Amino acid sequence: MKISTSVFLAMAIILCGIVLQHFYQAPIAHAQTTTPAACDATSFTGAYGYTQSGYAYDAQGNIYFLAAAGRLVADGTGGITGTETLNFDGTAIKRQYTGTYTMSADCTGAVTLTMAQSSQGSPVHGDIVAVNNNRQFNFVQTDANFVFSGVLTRQNQ
Repeated sequence: MKISTSVFLAMAIILCGIVLQHFYQAPIAHAQTTTPAACDATSFTGAYGYTQSGYAYDAQGNIYFLAAAGRLVADGTGGITGTETLNFDGTAIKRQYTGTYTMSADCTGAVTLTMAQSSQGSPVHGDIVAVNNNRQFNFVQTDANFVFSGVLTRQNQ
C-alpha cells in the first residue's frame, strides 16, 4: 500500500507541474505577415527637404563637385515645384524649378525637373524610390556625366 501511495503522490506532483507550466508559460509571439501597400502618384505628396551631393564631368574629363539643399513640393498627381541652392564647384546658384514625376506600384519612380532659367542645367532626370512609409525618397540623377544623389525627407508642418 505504501508503494501505491508514493506512486499516486508522484503522479499528482507531476500532473500539477504540467498544469502550472501550461498556465504560467510566457505567450509565444508570432510574426505578422503583412503585404506592403502599393505606391502610386499619391504616395509622393507634400513638402520635402533634401540634400544632394556628387559630381559631374565634361568631355575633356574635368570633374566638377556638386552639392545642393532645397525644398520640393509634390502635388500627389504628378507635379513638382521647388527651390534649391546648388553649389557647382564652389559657385552657389539659387534656382527654382517645376517638374513631373511618376510612381510605380513597387514604390519606384522617375522625375523630370525643368529649371526656371534654361541656362541653369535644364532638364534634370532622375529615379526615386520611396522608403520609410513614404516619409523619405532616395534620388539618383540619371543624366549622362552626372553622379549625383540624395535623400528627400518629408517636412512636418
